Amino acid sequence: MKFSQFASRISSYSSRLFGEAQIVFDYGTCNCRIGICNKGVVLREPSFVGQNTKNGEYFFFGTEAKEIYGKAPNAITVIQPIQNSIISDFDSGVALAKHFISKSVYPFFSKNKLIKTRLLAMSSVPASASEVEQKALSELLIKAEVSSVKLIEKPLATAAGANLSIFTKNPVFTIDIGGGQVEMAVIVMGGIVVYKLLKTAGLHMDKMLSNYLHLKNGIIIGDQTAEQLKIGLFSFDDSDKHQTIRGKSLENGLPKSMRVRSLDVREALIGAVNHIVDTAKELLETVPPEIIEGIVKSGIVLTGGGAQIKSIDRYISQELKIPVYIAENPQDCTINGLLALCQDKTHTDRLFIR
Repeated sequence: MKFSQFASRISSYSSRLFGEAQIVFDYGTCNCRIGICNKGVVLREPSFVGQNTKNGEYFFFGTEAKEIYGKAPNAITVIQPIQNSIISDFDSGVALAKHFISKSVYPFFSKNKLIKTRLLAMSSVPASASEVEQKALSELLIKAEVSSVKLIEKPLATAAGANLSIFTKNPVFTIDIGGGQVEMAVIVMGGIVVYKLLKTAGLHMDKMLSNYLHLKNGIIIGDQTAEQLKIGLFSFDDSDKHQTIRGKSLENGLPKSMRVRSLDVREALIGAVNHIVDTAKELLETVPPEIIEGIVKSGIVLTGGGAQIKSIDRYISQELKIPVYIAENPQDCTINGLLALCQDKTHTDRLFIR
């Protein structure tokens, strides 16, 4: 018997005895998504964790931790382990990943195995991530009891999740407007031709809106209130909705209520969107001439939570003079792309960067 055949049999026997599962991670700044190959997405929760400052214990995770963000007493610190899609707090990131895996992955597998199911993970990582940042994400997932980790550049996974053909000679232009950063990439034959990164994403917009209301109306609001205003009122259509908010008066610190209109939110955040448009123009200037025609024909695809801003596709299209489309389920494009790629072994193996 050849050694390769022997090794294959041993691997197959080991898999049946101990159990293996292929899982995928989209560990984002604001939200974490986990999927199981051939099963689909099993978890969507905010990337927040609460820690007891007295004993260092982590005991609030995901949605529960986000609900107390900005409201927690001094004994509890609410942490976002991922900042701008890069790990900023390793220990809390491990605790959060371990909790999410225990909550969403293990219930799908038999508990009668001699040893706990081996998890083989595939995760996205920003195309701008350094080797140190890539290694940090791999180590975080290993610490969270994953057996092995393979990394794929996020724009490739996002484009695949938007049902775009990333392995053909036709160029694919995606703009992923996430919570921590905006990633723009032109992809041809499974590789990134040109790439741009911006920090003016969802969280930055929340800060801009808070500062706008602070300076113009003398009201101080929290991050979650700003996020709710952005989601509810920010649009590029002709609607004139309004929403009543409560915060603190800048003059005396007492409670203050005010009505915020869609026009106010648009005025506060138009600068951030224009920055995205200007960066897209800069990226197009660096694109090889042979690719331009393909981009004009196929258009630009918007993904991420920011793609849900009403009529943002029409606004960007008017500014760039190129067709712009919003992907189906734009907030889930990365995790759906990873799920699709984990089933395509033929092409996916050459995409791994670690």
